[in-house]
Parts: sequence; structure tokens; C-alpha cells
Amino acid sequence: MQIGNYICKDVNGITICQSRLLFQFKNLNHFITTRKIKVGNTDIKDLDLSFNNENFQEHYNLLSDKLELDLNRMVFTNQVHGKKVEYIDESYLTGVYWNNVIKGTDGLMTSTRGIFLVTKYADCMPIIAYDPIKNVVGVVHSGWRGTLIETPKNLIMRMVDIFNCAPQDIFVSIGPSIGPESFEVGTDVAEKFIKKYGNQIVKLKDGKVYIDLWKIAEIQLKEVGIINIENSMIDTYVNTEYFYSYRKEKTHKRFAVFVGLLD
Repeated sequence: MQIGNYICKDVNGITICQSRLLFQFKNLNHFITTRKIKVGNTDIKDLDLSFNNENFQEHYNLLSDKLELDLNRMVFTNQVHGKKVEYIDESYLTGVYWNNVIKGTDGLMTSTRGIFLVTKYADCMPIIAYDPIKNVVGVVHSGWRGTLIETPKNLIMRMVDIFNCAPQDIFVSIGPSIGPESFEVGTDVAEKFIKKYGNQIVKLKDGKVYIDLWKIAEIQLKEVGIINIENSMIDTYVNTEYFYSYRKEKTHKRFAVFVGLLD
């Protein structure tokens, strides 16, 4: 099954999606969860990986069981709509998985094998970056505030600074997020983006203003030398059968992006 540009499949009753661009790399393990599950013997109707979910342990246990994951090898962001990207190694694995949360952070990167970096979404952009030469992976959560302060660009610059990655070697996928036909904004927000990027990122329709965050992310990535960019073309606002959309549903539920280097 294909949604947008991503390959999606059922794994033991859990529907996940993967980037076509990143799927080619055998040292990289990555997937994006959806809300869709078909599992018997459970009361879970939609997979919700938010730690605000009072039953989150049940949801994570289901995911771990069906996908054969070690939850305690996962590190999470708490996502404050900033641009900080933390370098993760074994020292961040402090015990039970829900304690492995990096405060004040929207992005994670690692060169350590066997650790999953986990970020959560319901409209904001997942930016996944992998350098197959250095074998380094990073991911960042970028909403409109984060995009305005160049969070996608900062992920790449951190990979360059810490790991000496060459931008032309980094492959980047923009994951499921609110699309240019759906992200309606007020004039105050529109003016901030137009001042920085001009009218190329704006669409006017029926007297309403829409901003193209996907295009802005691509502009930022190209500015720092990224050549290989994939856009999932999955609009979460439109695809609520599979993904959560805060803008559309006012939900606190979240799907998640998992990235890691294979042992």
C-alpha cells in the first residue's frame, strides 16, 4: 500500500509507513506509526503514543510485542517548538523507557547503534536525516514556530558540526504533516513567513491564507547543501484515517517517528 510517497504496510496488525528514499539503506531502521491497528484481544481502537495518554504503557507494549522492539532502548523528545538537537549515546538510556525523555529538545541524533530516537506528531513536520557515509541519523520535530526559526536547517548543521557530515551525503525525508492546502494562518503568522521567504510559500484561496511549510523546509535544507530530499506528500489534515491532526481534530493523541541504526 502507498500513501503519498511512503510505503505503508501491516505488520502483525500494526500499520506503519516508511520512506522510499531511506528504505534503501540497510544500516538504517525507520518507521512511522499510524493510528490504524487490526489486533484482537485488545480494547485499543487507535494507536496513541503520547505520554499524555493515561494508558500509554498498554499502547507501547502492544507496539513492542507486534514489532519486536526493546522499549528501554528508546530516547524521546518532549518537544517545545524550539530548535535544539541533542546528541544521543548509551548514557541517555537511564532505565525504563518513559524516563528517557530529553527536556527542552525537539531533535535527536546519534551514531550509536541499537538506539531508537522517537519523536511524536499531529500535524508538525518530522524531518528525518541520514548520512550513509558517516552512518549517522537524526530527526527533528518542526511545527510552524520551529520552521520559522529554521529547525530543519539546524538539524543538518548539528550533524555537520558534531559528526563532520558532508551535506551532499545526507538524505532527508519530510514526513507526514499538515500540507500547503490545509495550513491556514492569520495575517500575523503569514507576514512573518512572507518577510523571510516571499510570496512563493503562500497560497490565497477563498479569501484565506495558506502557508507551505513543506516548501519552506526544502528551501532551508537546500540552503545548507542538501541535495537528496524526499517529501512524503502526506497531509495529516486530509489523511486522518491514518494520522492524527491537531488542527482538524483538536486531539492530544500522537503518532510517532522511530529512527535508529541497526546493530
